[in-house]
Amino acid sequence: MPNSKTSRAENTTLFAAALLVAIGGLVYELILGTTASYLIGDSITSFSLATGITLFGMGIGSLLVKYIHWRPSTSFAVNEIALGFIGGNSVLILHLAFTFTKLHWVAFSAISLVIGVLIGLEIPLLVKMFAAFGRKSSVELLSKVLAIDYFGALVASLVFPLLLLPQLGLMRSAYLVAALNIAVAVAILFRLKSSKRLLASSIAVAVALLGMFAGASYFEKAIDAEAYRDPVLVYEQSPYQKIVVTKYGEDLRLYLNRQLQFSSLDEVRYHETLAASALTSVKDPRNVLVLGGGDGLLARELLKYPGVRRVTVVDIDAKVTDLARNNRLLKEVNKGSLSDPRVKVVNADAFRFVDDAKGTYDAILIDLVDPSNERMAKLYSKQFYRNVSERLSPKGVMVTQATSSFFSPHAFHIVANTVRAGQSGYAVFPFSHNIPSFGEWGFVLSTKNPSALLKQPLAPGTSYQNKELLAFMIRTQPPKVPHTEVSTLLEPRIIDAYESDMRQWRYY
Repeated sequence: MPNSKTSRAENTTLFAAALLVAIGGLVYELILGTTASYLIGDSITSFSLATGITLFGMGIGSLLVKYIHWRPSTSFAVNEIALGFIGGNSVLILHLAFTFTKLHWVAFSAISLVIGVLIGLEIPLLVKMFAAFGRKSSVELLSKVLAIDYFGALVASLVFPLLLLPQLGLMRSAYLVAALNIAVAVAILFRLKSSKRLLASSIAVAVALLGMFAGASYFEKAIDAEAYRDPVLVYEQSPYQKIVVTKYGEDLRLYLNRQLQFSSLDEVRYHETLAASALTSVKDPRNVLVLGGGDGLLARELLKYPGVRRVTVVDIDAKVTDLARNNRLLKEVNKGSLSDPRVKVVNADAFRFVDDAKGTYDAILIDLVDPSNERMAKLYSKQFYRNVSERLSPKGVMVTQATSSFFSPHAFHIVANTVRAGQSGYAVFPFSHNIPSFGEWGFVLSTKNPSALLKQPLAPGTSYQNKELLAFMIRTQPPKVPHTEVSTLLEPRIIDAYESDMRQWRYY
């Protein structure tokens, strides 16, 4: 029988192992869902499948444990080595599958299932180890192991979004957690004096994973470079998105989560249209709010209007606004707008900012990414547009980008109808314009004073837009928008509409 000192040491090792594997298991689920949502864009489907398939695999793993007849410590260590190897390389495999094949959903499902099976084996094998060292299996023992498992899940849910993802990114986070799995295997094998050959193998795998951790940024950039047509100059991961800047010749491009945000060859068409449609429709605009627009390009256009005294840019991602303020190439395109004393940059959630704001604005321009996930859907909701209208002065005008009127017409119609539903008493003007990098692009303008539409002069230095073109787009040739459903916080129809529209243009 083990003495009390040995027993306490073994208990500590086993319970510590239970805690660490619980943390790693949930982090793998979060990594799988986040990777799929970054690569494909449908976060609801990605996280639902990551959770569902992994849990299904865990059930299979729990049933398979009775067929494993090795020594419990050996079985557990082998399981951790396999989990570390597969889980650590999961992000790399998914990136390769997405970039070079059309089988990324198959790869995603297979990896989720295998990781789930290996996670499902962990707790039963731990309980078998307790039994092997004289701790009788009991409800009390199982409840302690499960309590540690649930506590580990809480730790993982906090550590992943607050520390691992923003500091390490997805691939390095996966390799770090994998090294944790191997460390658990090494500790169990060392403490319980198991196979020296297996211990040496565990250490070798751990060293290999740490090497992959060190080279993860290089691997990720090399693979991602194949997804972009042009050389990658900036590659950063923020807590919210992957930020990439490319350049070929005179064409500078910004991508967020692989979605093109602008091309310097034709971005002026988009940003002048947003700015001009709003500021020519309100007399003497002085105080302007931009929601999104962290690249500084819309602020650049607004500063051309001599009456503008204050531009507040609200963008949630400080890494985007810092890049736009400090990167030489981006500064050349945005003319250093975010460093202009008339511009105030606020890194905050646009929904919360508008809800909490006290003052009013003569114009509010909404330049957000497309509504491809639930995080963005609230910024295309009836409640959001209602809150925006409450921040407009009596003469104020709102203009929002509204996705492509050609590639995503259903989503465009929902934006227009949601603005109409959220802003009672406002005249709503949907319109579209061709941006070569994006195709036909939709906008929605709302105002309480339709008689003032396009009555004010354009800014000096406007290079593309003119009053005749604006009048043609907004007054003469507005797109027909049928009365369709409205997107709300509780029923974010905009997501399904956007995904349904875009699915037909994707080759997967």
